[in-house]
Amino acid sequence: MNLRPYQHQLITEIRGRYQLGDRSVLAVLPTGGGKTVCFSYIAEQAAIKGNRVCVMVHRAELLDQASKSMPMHHGLIAANRSMDLSHAVQVASVQTLARRLARFPRDFFQLLIVDEAHHTTAGTWKQVIEHFSGARLLGVTATPIRTDGRGLGENYQSMVVGPTAKWLTDNGFLADARVLAPPGIDTKGLRKRMGDFDMKQAEGLLQEGQVMGDCLTHYKQHLSGQTAIAFCCSVAHAEAVAGLFQANGIAAASIDGKMDSAQRRQLLGSLGRGEIKVLTSCSLIGEGVDVPSVGGCILLRPTQSVALHLQMIGRCLRPSPGKGKAVVLDHVGNTLRLGHHLEEREWSLDGKKKRDSERVLSVKVCPQCFAAMAGQVSVCEQCGYEFRPERRELEVVPGQLQELTAEAAVKARKRQQAMARTLPELEAIERQRGYKPGWARRIMAARGGNGTRR
Repeated sequence: MNLRPYQHQLITEIRGRYQLGDRSVLAVLPTGGGKTVCFSYIAEQAAIKGNRVCVMVHRAELLDQASKSMPMHHGLIAANRSMDLSHAVQVASVQTLARRLARFPRDFFQLLIVDEAHHTTAGTWKQVIEHFSGARLLGVTATPIRTDGRGLGENYQSMVVGPTAKWLTDNGFLADARVLAPPGIDTKGLRKRMGDFDMKQAEGLLQEGQVMGDCLTHYKQHLSGQTAIAFCCSVAHAEAVAGLFQANGIAAASIDGKMDSAQRRQLLGSLGRGEIKVLTSCSLIGEGVDVPSVGGCILLRPTQSVALHLQMIGRCLRPSPGKGKAVVLDHVGNTLRLGHHLEEREWSLDGKKKRDSERVLSVKVCPQCFAAMAGQVSVCEQCGYEFRPERRELEVVPGQLQELTAEAAVKARKRQQAMARTLPELEAIERQRGYKPGWARRIMAARGGNGTRR
């Protein structure tokens, strides 16, 4: 297999961690960077040395992709298939393998490889990993983070990180992309379920508002004639969006998990050949779907998950001959909420801390063309709009400047709060400091008031 230099470096670092005594290693490489190539090479080399290897995936599309990437003959462990365990390398559906664990001695595999390893903490994965507890473990992912905040350090002792998405883009390994964030829905009132937005409520807002029409208008303006994937809130939402494009003469289709694998492969093939211009999906098209010719993504699913955000955009970032800049149409504010896909991120095996999720990201949107870009940019690279700093009136007070230390700042904030005796005064502090609604009433209640003192 021909490895790119950065892939070779990543593999060398993985080997180094094992040589230092780690049994479980997590490898991070952005979507489109070639994770499958890396773990296929590692599987081949391990098999040559006489080891039995199992590559585990959680979806049929990933099973097919991993199987196609393997340079050697291998077995498949999947539903409705007979097993041939004579091959040193097996590509397995984790659900099927979990059901058949009784057929495998605990020392059968010497290396377990987990594709899309941010799922490792789920129960089925844990069951399989514990059964083969003597095997080395290699996880690969583009996004080592979970929506529920649990850290992957539960399963992995160390992490090796490859080049960033920005480096891969600057060096031609990923397609460059324009990110446009036209006004969409206001997510402030959306309920949350299991760490993310309530998709049923979001679907209602999106179908009632102007976003449905806007996604068609902006597709025609920025992606006309190109292929795109639209990410939606539900199967019904995906079908409605596909119907909208069809009614306006644009070849479109919806894809979902109820379809058999042959039908899903056919739809993805039609998208790759350009026979379908827009393919809509709820959650099926994400991890592992590889259609390099796709020219853009239409984000109609709001999320608070960094992993899902980056996975969705990653579907249009694979380079392809003749492909220009990809276009991301973010109608739901994911980029403003979770950051630009080229932003450098600090990954950790520790769980997500609350203050991490509340970090303010420096992304702004051009009011003229809706291009999203880094907060420090002064001129829009798309239309040339010049961002002008806000003018603020300054009150001049005579006196001397004094250094404000952290301790002094804390005391000043406490003093300001203590001097606020009424609810309106506390509510003013609440707004000024950006506290969540209800803070002022809780302070009044803690002081012995009923939260309504005026």
